[in-house]
Formats: sequence, C-alpha cells, structure tokens
Amino acid sequence: MRGPVKGITMNSLSCRIQYIALIPAVLFLLCVGDVRGAVVRDLADLSQDPLAYVDRSTADKPLLPVDEQGRLSAAYEALLFAPWHQTSPRHTLEQVSWGFREYGMKTGYGKEGRRHPRDWVKKMEANARLGEYPQGGFPAVTVMRSDFRILPTHEPHTSQPKTPGRGYPFDNLQESSVPAGTPVLVTHVSRDRRWLLAENSYALGWVPAGNVAAAGPEFIKAWESGRYAAIIRDKTPVQEGRRVLFRAPLGMIFPKVGEDGERMWILTAVRGRDGRALFRKASLTRAAAADMPLPLTSGQAAKLARELAGEPYGWGGLDGKRDCSALTRDLFAPFGLWLPRNSGEQAGAGKFISFKNLPDAEKEALIVRQGIPWRTLLWTPGHIMLYIGIHQGKPLIFHNFWSIKTRDAQGRRGRIIIGHAAVTTLHPGRELPDLDLPRADILHGLEGLVLLGTPPTEGAATPGVVP
Repeated sequence: MRGPVKGITMNSLSCRIQYIALIPAVLFLLCVGDVRGAVVRDLADLSQDPLAYVDRSTADKPLLPVDEQGRLSAAYEALLFAPWHQTSPRHTLEQVSWGFREYGMKTGYGKEGRRHPRDWVKKMEANARLGEYPQGGFPAVTVMRSDFRILPTHEPHTSQPKTPGRGYPFDNLQESSVPAGTPVLVTHVSRDRRWLLAENSYALGWVPAGNVAAAGPEFIKAWESGRYAAIIRDKTPVQEGRRVLFRAPLGMIFPKVGEDGERMWILTAVRGRDGRALFRKASLTRAAAADMPLPLTSGQAAKLARELAGEPYGWGGLDGKRDCSALTRDLFAPFGLWLPRNSGEQAGAGKFISFKNLPDAEKEALIVRQGIPWRTLLWTPGHIMLYIGIHQGKPLIFHNFWSIKTRDAQGRRGRIIIGHAAVTTLHPGRELPDLDLPRADILHGLEGLVLLGTPPTEGAATPGVVP
C-alpha cells in the first residue's frame, strides 16, 4: 500500500510542489506561512498507476473503429496545418485588444507581489500599435516551446497575490503554451519588432520574435508530408547525432522521414539568420514515438496517462507544465483526436450529455451507464477530467488539478494543495472535516460528459463558451 500523501490547507500561501510518481507516493512541499497538514485519502489509497485500472482482457480492444479513427486523424492534421493556409486572421481587433482593455485599469501585481506601474499596460499598448492591426502577416513555425501571452510581456499578472487561487502558479496573462514545430500564422508585429502576435488552431497570443521562423512554400510542403510521428513518452530527448536538441513533450507531432530498429528519424525546425525556417533532421528512440494515429485502446491510453501521472500542475502551460485541459489535449493527440485548448471548448469536442438539474446520484448512474472509460471526458465549469472506469463500484477519473476547497469553522476559505496529475474518485478529500461542501465536491459540480470520437449534437451550443 502507498504511504499517505500530504496536502496543505492555506489561506495566504505560495507553494512549489514536486511529486514523484510510480513509487510510494510522497509530496514534497516547500512552503512559507502557517500550514496545517491533511491526508487526502484518494491519493493515499488509490494506485496512481493508471494501468492498474485497465482490464487486461479488453486492453487491446479498439475504442473506435479503425476507419473512424483514421477520419478523425485526418481532421486533426487539417486543423493543425490550417494556420498556414489562412488568407486572413481568425481573430478580430476586438479579440486582440481585449487584454489591454481588461488590464489597463487593473495593472495588478507581478513577481514577488510587487504592484505594476500605472502606465505599465499603456506602454505595452503603444508598442503593440493595434490601430494598424493586422500588419505583418505570414505563415511561421515555432522553433522552441513558446508561451502565448495575452499582452506582449514575460511579466506575470495576478490580481490578489495573497489570495488562494489568485497567486502562483496562476498568471492572468498566460494564454497557452505550444511546443516547437507548431504551425502558426503571424498576424501582427510590435513597434519594437520584439513581439509577434500569432495564432494557431487553438490559441492566440504574443510570442517573442525569436521563437518563430517564417515558413516558406517549400518548408510547408515538406512539413505536410502526410507521415507523422507522435511522441508517446514525455520529455523525450530529440537528438542530432549525440547532441540533445530539446526534450519533446508527450503529444508533440513531427514529420517522419524514416526509422530503423532502434531510432525514428524526424524533421525539426530551426530559425535561419534571415528569420526563415530551415529543416534539421533529428532522431529519437523508436519506443518513444508512434506512427500517427496510434490505435485507441484502453491499454494504450493508460500507458500515455502513466507517462503524465504525477506531473506538476502548470496553469496555461507555465514552466512547460500542463493544466487540466493541456493534459487531456496532449494525451489524445497521438491517437489523432483533436481537442481545443480550454476545458469549456473541450466540452463541445464530442457528443455532450448534459447533467443539468440532475441529482448527484443520477449523474453518477449516467456516467456508469453511458460513459466509455478512456474515451469520455467529464466537465465542470473550469475543469475537465478523463473518466477511466469503475473501481469498487465508483467512477474514477484521471486529471491534473491544483487544489481542493476548504472552509474552517469561522467560515474562512482555504485550499488543500494537490498540484499534480492524479487518479481520484469524484470526491477527493471527502473525508476531511473542513471540506467546503458542496463547492469542493467534483460530482456535485459536474454539468455533463463528453463522448470523444462522436459528433457533437447538431445545433447544440458548446458548453461553457459564450457565443
């Protein structure tokens, strides 16, 4: 049996968490301030190896028909490369300028809780010269992992740095993180030419100019080769000879150019002196990648989940980590199942079955009756989870989440910090005496399930997304 996993309840606290997975579970917490330990039973008692919940007799049974998965994979590729074939931006000036309006009067706090200057956003707005948007459009590719920022700055923005859930690791300006080799359309260039406004098929944001390279027709033609390798082992070393170029995250897609018994050969992109994208042939271990699409089975899905189990939480991809929707998006990428970037949009990525006005017992019964383990997402506003099956009569989920809400006898709200990807029930922390019920109960907050690989209900609005 695994040892107990410690969490902490906090009202004014910043923490960094490192979790070591697949060995007796231990959380190492380095914190400042008054803390009170708490044992979260789900993490202590449930195996955190996702493969432990797969029926070996059906582990290799396809969860989707082969032809249907092929169709979905082709659609994935079309969406991935769509920015290179756009003739104009997908985003309006209203959408592009939203962040400047939102934070112009709410300059907030940056590193170490220091308040930003009053003219901080105004100066960025002048540099952005949005009155000329769109300007400087061209297809491009990221040459390194890149943060898409709502404003052209690396500086973080928090509204209440000492309030749980409003400080680290949450940064209001972090839109998303995209891996190297991602097709983008650059739609605008800042006045100082240090920042580019770029969009891909799931995100819009400002990126440092050196993080992308212009993609010419020959580069695009070769990159869209029709043969792709998907990374299935997280942080895989990608090498040129013996030199490691970078470590690729699970879910990253490369053009495949060959393989032998031990290595798979792929194309990577580098930025030339003139700012144009150049090819670089690289390799990785054969076991770390799969031809796309990887057949979708519960066994394969659980193997990928095992790679991500225990990974620290990263809001919007901060520090190269994943949040809830990045975890599900990356996990399904090797199977050729496209998921949008945020949880609300992912709720519309398949057939949505609403839990509206249902009591909790009926929600649970509906999950058991209609949910397909390893192919079903569960959604509550602001959070997305993967349903992985029934354990001891109760649904289990795999998800990356930050905390569990608490409230003490005086009504003061706090949090038990989890901060990593884990297997839990729909009631993590239910045994704790100061749980903030019903707010802290996942089942109570669930608003629906999503059957991936099944077309969305025709005419239905995307849950959680305002038209």
